[in-house]
Amino acid sequence: MSAVFFHRGISRLHSEELLLQEGADGSFLVRDSESVAGAYVLCLLYQSRVHQYRILPDKDGRISVQSEGDMQPPSYNDLPSLVNSYINKAEKNGLVCALKKPVSPEGAELPEADSEDDDFDDPKQTLDSEERSGVPKTFKFGLLNNFARLDLSCCDGEFVDAMKAYVDEGLEKDSETQGADGGGYHMQEFQKLLAVAGKGLQRELDVFLLKLSMCHDMLSQEEEDKRRTLISNPMDRLGSYIDFMAAKLENCRTQILALEKKAKEVVADSAEARDNEYAYPDCSNISEPMLNTPFVPLGLRRSSSISIPLSTFEVKVLKYGKVNYKLKLTVDIHQGRFFAVKPSKDLLDSSNTFPHDKIVQLVKNTSDNSKLHVIFSNKKKYLYQFQSVLERENFCLQIRQMKSLHSQEHDVDNVSIFVGTWNMGKSAPCESLKFWLKCNGEGKSKDRVLSRLPHDVYVIGTQESAMTEKDWINTIKAGLKASLNLDVDLLESSSLWGLRTLVFINPRHRNKFSHIQKASVRTGIANALGNKGAVALSFMLSGTSFCFINAHLASGEERLERRNANFRDILKSLNMGPKNLENYDITHKFHHVFFFGDLNYRITEPVELVLNKLEKRDFASLLEQDQLRRSQFERKALFGFNESEIDFMPTYRLERQTPGHKYDWKKVKATGDRINVPSWCDRILWHSFPGTFIENTAYGTVDNLLNSDHRPVFASFTVGIASQFVQNRASLQENREVKFIFKKIEAQIKTSTKQFYILEFSSSCLPDIVLCESNKRFGESQKSGFTNNPIWSSDQLPVLRPLFGDVDYLEDQHILIAVKGCGEDQESYGECVISLKDMFTEEPCYFESTMTHYGEETGKMKGEWYIHTGSVGGVHSKSSRKTYEIVTLDTEYHDPEEFLSLSPPVDPVHMNIGQISSSSGGPSRFFPNADEETGSFRYVNHNVIKRAPSDPMPEPPPDVAVTAPPPIPNKKSKGQAIGSLPAASGQLLSQTPVVVNLSSVSGKTGQAAAAATTEEEGDDYTCGDELTTQFANLNGGAKQTYPELGSSSSSSALGVMQPQTRLIKTDDVSSSSSSSPPPTAIKSKVLVNVGGNPPLPIHKPAVARKPDRGSPVRTSPLVWQTRVDGDEFHPSSHSSSSSPIQPSTSKVVPSAPPISLEEENIYPSIAIRKYEELKKPSTVSEWLLGLGLAEYTPLFMRHGWDSMSAVHGLTAASIMKIGIRDGEHRLRILDSVRELRGSSSM
Repeated sequence: MSAVFFHRGISRLHSEELLLQEGADGSFLVRDSESVAGAYVLCLLYQSRVHQYRILPDKDGRISVQSEGDMQPPSYNDLPSLVNSYINKAEKNGLVCALKKPVSPEGAELPEADSEDDDFDDPKQTLDSEERSGVPKTFKFGLLNNFARLDLSCCDGEFVDAMKAYVDEGLEKDSETQGADGGGYHMQEFQKLLAVAGKGLQRELDVFLLKLSMCHDMLSQEEEDKRRTLISNPMDRLGSYIDFMAAKLENCRTQILALEKKAKEVVADSAEARDNEYAYPDCSNISEPMLNTPFVPLGLRRSSSISIPLSTFEVKVLKYGKVNYKLKLTVDIHQGRFFAVKPSKDLLDSSNTFPHDKIVQLVKNTSDNSKLHVIFSNKKKYLYQFQSVLERENFCLQIRQMKSLHSQEHDVDNVSIFVGTWNMGKSAPCESLKFWLKCNGEGKSKDRVLSRLPHDVYVIGTQESAMTEKDWINTIKAGLKASLNLDVDLLESSSLWGLRTLVFINPRHRNKFSHIQKASVRTGIANALGNKGAVALSFMLSGTSFCFINAHLASGEERLERRNANFRDILKSLNMGPKNLENYDITHKFHHVFFFGDLNYRITEPVELVLNKLEKRDFASLLEQDQLRRSQFERKALFGFNESEIDFMPTYRLERQTPGHKYDWKKVKATGDRINVPSWCDRILWHSFPGTFIENTAYGTVDNLLNSDHRPVFASFTVGIASQFVQNRASLQENREVKFIFKKIEAQIKTSTKQFYILEFSSSCLPDIVLCESNKRFGESQKSGFTNNPIWSSDQLPVLRPLFGDVDYLEDQHILIAVKGCGEDQESYGECVISLKDMFTEEPCYFESTMTHYGEETGKMKGEWYIHTGSVGGVHSKSSRKTYEIVTLDTEYHDPEEFLSLSPPVDPVHMNIGQISSSSGGPSRFFPNADEETGSFRYVNHNVIKRAPSDPMPEPPPDVAVTAPPPIPNKKSKGQAIGSLPAASGQLLSQTPVVVNLSSVSGKTGQAAAAATTEEEGDDYTCGDELTTQFANLNGGAKQTYPELGSSSSSSALGVMQPQTRLIKTDDVSSSSSSSPPPTAIKSKVLVNVGGNPPLPIHKPAVARKPDRGSPVRTSPLVWQTRVDGDEFHPSSHSSSSSPIQPSTSKVVPSAPPISLEEENIYPSIAIRKYEELKKPSTVSEWLLGLGLAEYTPLFMRHGWDSMSAVHGLTAASIMKIGIRDGEHRLRILDSVRELRGSSSM
């Protein structure tokens, strides 16, 4: 096939980019079809639009361009003939224009080295050597082709190398000596190949002969009959290796026959002594006393001999913001309890012993990473302050592990997974694997307690494997038995040359695994050789699907583009998952995809500078030059994948058998010196569906395995598991009332083609794949060149009906939405996945997600939808609470019941009320967040925002103002509630009306009522900072511009619920109960917050409207939103100590003039200060809050930018290092830094 115009394996998006880059009308190329096997697509550029034509084969193998109507197009034998014919036809070819200029494939691929130690061969030198060779080139290529098709999964690396060496060099040497005189043995190179192949057999035969000799000696009664069989040395043999092995096999046959004869003699002799045998007494009737065995938790019954040490933490108990007393917390995981003992009291009793079933919730304080609220079932809550954030994290992990081990539920709701990768360097390990398998090493490792607990699943991936698959399996099993006393079962294995992936499982979970699949992809030379590529294993664990990909990508710093292409080829070529989704990549087929191995991404800095930074352990600056991180940022590879923070030394290239980190970075070869900069080549990344739970608990390396130039890398994960069964049987009959309703969907597609599109909806909860009508209109983005903007309205979108109506079942489900062209081929232009979590509402919810296709970003999708439940209702079952939800953040948690708090009221500046959970009353589970202190991901981004932006609010009557949201029951005051303040999307909050509600405080003065209310509710969680911020903007405070919902600047923000607010008159409260009109002026009012905030006095010179008692009160629906970008991780604003308030999307008609606030009398907040004061914030959190970027506060603190003096030194590179990926946010921060520098110099 001609290489002038044909591009094998490229995507639709890449082909369009190549043609647009060429720019000339008539430019064309041909690529493989993504939807029809064996077909091609002719892509033709005309007037900045790419037109695509399918080339289909017929039953005889001839190909033709698909045409419209009944006209039969001409057919051709091959692709070059077709293209040449259409070129000769010029303008009369039936296409949009003539084929003028073919676009050639990108640069030719360099030969791939077999090992990273090898140099790349000079093509010219290789050609000269082939011409001098005695073996014809075509004959040698045929052997190489046969070699590439072999399944070498059961072979060790030494034998594979010997076969390759024989094809490359040995065959030529044997052909030169064939028939030559001299008396020597012919085919010496082939003899060497057989010697390598029979090395294992020779060793086994020697051992077998030795065992036969021992059996003979055991049966021999006389000393002279005993004999020893010496192990022979193949180097001492006379003759060829074939004769040697034949003689040894014949010797085995002789020894076996002799042993059989001897055994018959011994059996015959033993019959004579049978009468003289002593009769031992029968002990079968002797009974043994029953021992009282202690209770062993379900999770440890198969490993009851595991010794789990106690763990002790010294904490301070805080009350009303001060240290009340000290405690020593001791966690006993095996017995399922922990003790809280004062230093002066050593006795244990019911007052200081807490069983696992009495612990309800652990709430992490986000303003102080050492504080933790522990809530018990007796409705008591204690605030502990640990000595460090690491101790708090270990305590939380141990408590969660304890509750999981002692859970009496039949179905597990979470599992622990170990993922390990190691390039063995074709050398078997000499040291123990226990540190690797126990996640004990450099980086984020497990502590001495958690490392004693075995994982539920072990995934081991190796590259350049040095052992046979059987030997490696036995080695791993022996390592787990020795280090953790764990007997595991091999679930499945997959190998490709030196690549190997093994999956071991705890036997107690065996019946939960199903749908096991494996596949492999070759990405070596011409994508034919398997020295580089990937092997993958997938399975279902209960109702959650997993896919593990062990990859070995192209080596060499200069091969970055080749590595990125390897990644895309792997995603495209792995044929796994549901058959109805075969045209999509694996990231859209599995809940969790792990991509790990020797990825070979390098550090692009001079080696001397890298070594200098490594001495200082300056990993952050080195990771800025990491090719993998840059490829992710530029969205060229591993887009949407996550990686935990790297806190360990580079794993390549180290000196073998040398302890420590001595890097062998220079290799002297005949062709020149080759520099291998120390790099993090061995990595573990993961990609998860939105709304799923996954937390990385360990990520590091070990330094005791020194036989390779790579160091092994480990990672540990806790993953939530969905049930595969419907828990509510009644839902099987009521599911007809449950339906998914889409009001509007809009897509922005990266393409220059001009056509209409359809949507395809797929889900495991739907009976079949559903297609919608083609779009009838396009949005404004359609005019912006390389973008199509199709829009579907509600009448074009289908109503989806799930198989079951069970709420708990549906909340674990997802919907895959694909945008396809209306043509017959229906190639996908991008897909995205949305979660069903928290969608059971009768009001539309807004979602936004990034579309990808085969690992490339292809656009965005947004829309409005909801789940209609009818009479079924979105009620959770009592057992829907997950074990792993015991640990949460204070920004997520809201007390579902009335708790008797023994801790002080939370400072309103440092506490935000998170979203209220679903009807179950438990804490919310649908938050995209990362633990600030560990950087470990928890719930994956939930791409849903409550309340659709296009939903208009009903027009209120002239005399009725729009009030706060519907009440949520509060702690002590029955009639008071917590809600959220309405705000119009795209408008300043100052236009939002405020309702004056005086009825609830009738009989008290305004200030007295405010004080009383505040005093009564002092123990509740509050959010005074956010409340003040919103009212400042509401009443003409500091002007703050809010982005449109769905824009890049708002996509990562998290709207938090705000307490319902009332304005109470201080001078004449008694008149509130009368029906007389309000006064024309109110001198002073007190803002009373039912959530426990301090009273906020305000000044309102204008007239305020009083709601009519006879008119219905109109409320704004509950508003909350989470991050919707899905591109890379940005900490959500709920993880910040004070988060900017995001406007809701309700359209509200102002019913009163703006209200102004007296700033000097309000609780201090940076958001309501004057602009001159904003230039000189006192803290970093205030500065970021003023910029509307408070969600980045934890990142700044974690990277050491914790003071305003340090902020003055911020640069663009520093901001990138912190982890801020949004370009608009980076510019906003840089502009503010320049202003800060200018003001400080004045």
